Amino acid sequence: MPRRIIGAWLDHADDGRATAILLMLFVIAWTAFQVISYTSLDLHPDLVEVYAWSRHPGPGYYKHPPLGALMAAAWFSVFPLVEWSFHLLAMVNAAFALFMVDCIAKRYLSGDKRVLVLLFLLLTPFYQFHGQRFASNQTLLSTWPLAVYCFLRAYESRRFGWSAAAGAACALAMLGKYYSIYLVVSLPIAALLHPARFAYLRSPSPWVSILAGVAVLSPHLYWLATTGFQPFGYAYAVHGGATQAAILWKAVLYLLGAVAYVAGPIIAWLVMVRPNRQTIAAALWPQDPDRRMLVHLLVLPLLIPAVTAPFVGVELTSLWTMQAWFLLPVVLLAPAEAVVSRAAAATLAGAVLIVTLLIVAAAPAVALMRHWDGNKEGRAYFAPLTDAVSREWASATGRRLSVVIGDPDLGAAITFYHPDHPDSVPGFSLATAPWVTPEQLLRDGYVAVCKGDDGPCRRELAARAATEPDARIVDLAVTRTFFGETNLPSPYRLLIVPPQSGPRSAAVSASLTGVIAGLDPAIHPASNKAFLRNLMDGRVKPGHDGHRDPGRTS
Repeated sequence: MPRRIIGAWLDHADDGRATAILLMLFVIAWTAFQVISYTSLDLHPDLVEVYAWSRHPGPGYYKHPPLGALMAAAWFSVFPLVEWSFHLLAMVNAAFALFMVDCIAKRYLSGDKRVLVLLFLLLTPFYQFHGQRFASNQTLLSTWPLAVYCFLRAYESRRFGWSAAAGAACALAMLGKYYSIYLVVSLPIAALLHPARFAYLRSPSPWVSILAGVAVLSPHLYWLATTGFQPFGYAYAVHGGATQAAILWKAVLYLLGAVAYVAGPIIAWLVMVRPNRQTIAAALWPQDPDRRMLVHLLVLPLLIPAVTAPFVGVELTSLWTMQAWFLLPVVLLAPAEAVVSRAAAATLAGAVLIVTLLIVAAAPAVALMRHWDGNKEGRAYFAPLTDAVSREWASATGRRLSVVIGDPDLGAAITFYHPDHPDSVPGFSLATAPWVTPEQLLRDGYVAVCKGDDGPCRRELAARAATEPDARIVDLAVTRTFFGETNLPSPYRLLIVPPQSGPRSAAVSASLTGVIAGLDPAIHPASNKAFLRNLMDGRVKPGHDGHRDPGRTS
């Protein structure tokens, strides 16, 4: 019976209904897993940071371009501000990525192979696990296949609409993360390697794409030029500065780890197709120039980062390849020589279904294990700490909480979990949150928060307390109870600064000039990389971009 059901589902591959059913089940199953398995923890710092930015939609932020925050702002204008909604956003983004891959696949494949493309991708951790942590990296899951699809249509048709769409989609990818420059560079190289390159170059298509891309990027480019290119300084402060030997070694690990990430679909292809030398050659170097372009578009964004890393001076991590592998199943399955039987396709579909159901069923146990094991970010304590901050602030002022400063992760978490949703300032510099002004701090007061063992943060908090005679320092510890199990208490230090008014405001405003100096590009020109290095001296942490632990999935 299950095999007949799967067979009936595969019969609808060509009309798209099989894809629609797969994506619907994907969103339902993996949203349920994320919601249940993370009930013992609060949201990842990446997510609450994106939410904190989304409260002030703009052309850019000090760490990253704005697409993730803009997507979150649009999402939460419709959906409620709760944890399950954030998990749903992440899975819908991943499902849209898979949908765009299907749009590409149906141009080259039909029948069972079209569905197998998505099943192969579900054998990687990118869409279910890494896709859950919605942030700048995750926006590339959906924007890269969108850009490639539009580019392929533009290259084929030379039509104005598709050409403009290709440029706009590439700009969206850049607005997700600057790492997309490797995709943007790969597209014209792939076009030049195609035999029809001169027909394409003589048409208006590439120039329409360029104009559309620049138009979409222009607000962000203006923001970059007028704010001292802050994200570039942040990127180099976090991922740069290593020796050439270290960068080269990281590039090697990047390539090895990248291949390891896609071991699942490669093994499945070898088992199901049992390719001979002719089949492998037809897949990796096809005679058809259009399919050979797919190989170029797969390989170039993977290799260019490794080749250019020593010149750019940035250490790579294999996790950054997660959005670049989407063409692999299309390349492997496109040759006519790659024959897959219905029985093999049904077996893989059944295996993916069974494994998914088992993982979802294990979600409560995973939640309990996460409660026992804890985590590096202290996510078990975000909501309890927010409750404690709320009580202390209400007791001291009886006013709405407007601003939280100090530890970046804790501040963003309080922004999400506190009912007032205060603005958060990463570190103690308003350069990281220009929508917060010294006047707002004086008028509304604020809370500074540090982890109990964070020496640099506590020293800054003490220096701030010395300038605030009406403030008080609060030391506290919070715990979390899950299924009757209470974890170890975690200590924190708060500085409660009540609202100020009267003659003192002028003196306090003068004491904040050092805080807002970072907003002036004349003081910190674009070439001064030390600005963000000093800005982040242990308080603004490395962005949670997977750099610290590439193997993490949560």
